[in-house]
Amino acid sequence: MLTSPHSSIHVMILEHLARIHDEIIIHDPEFRRLSERPAELLNRIREKLAPEDRDLLDEYDEEWILPINRQDEIIYTQALMRGIVLGYWVTLVGNGLQEIKI
Repeated sequence: MLTSPHSSIHVMILEHLARIHDEIIIHDPEFRRLSERPAELLNRIREKLAPEDRDLLDEYDEEWILPINRQDEIIYTQALMRGIVLGYWVTLVGNGLQEIKI
């Protein structure tokens, strides 16, 4: 992904996602409320496991989010690119700069 010719857009998107997470998401009351119960359950499960099983659970916990992160990255990238195209066409139509050729 980051080795593609479009890597700068990917880096920009990842930086924006990180900023949104740090500045908005973690402070959102509903996000915090929705995160409490899964964290509580995970801690209860972890307490009941043997140390080697805790390591396996920790590894699972780190890995299961990766496809979700990739999915979000693809969705946000596509949404951004489509939004840029839509904004371009809206500007052209609004300003009457030229005839639109399809």
